[in-house]
Amino acid sequence: MTATFSARTEVATVGVVGLGDTGLPLALSLADAGTLTVGLDADPARIAALRIGESYVPQVSTDALEATADWFEATSDPTLLAGLDSYVICLPVPVGPDGAADLRHVMGAAELLGPLLRPGAAVEVRSHVPPGAITLLAARIAAASGLRPGVDFRITGA
Repeated sequence: MTATFSARTEVATVGVVGLGDTGLPLALSLADAGTLTVGLDADPARIAALRIGESYVPQVSTDALEATADWFEATSDPTLLAGLDSYVICLPVPVGPDGAADLRHVMGAAELLGPLLRPGAAVEVRSHVPPGAITLLAARIAAASGLRPGVDFRITGA
């Protein structure tokens, strides 16, 4: 399953980082609505399954994967997310032994997305992060991109 992104004109493009129980259904919903969607996941087994039309998420059917095949592309290559309109981070935020949120995954995503963002891009964090984390993520993206939060890109939490 490979989406045809080279032929786009005025179609919205979104990158979804993390194709688990939240990210995969979201990515397919966006694709079903006519948004060219790139889903990024670090797990090669997930990418391989999606590329042959198999779902590993119970609420996502193989029919849903087939129906969105022209609008959704699963990858482990972050460069395919370069220059998209919007990004959604859907990564786990485990709780550490001290009870504090472990932001390692979402901070890593912010560092990864920073150089890929274009001015005017939007980033939405769908991960459950504590108060103040969006500000930290914005700073991390700004440091990696040279863009200014609130001016050159937007970031919000859901």
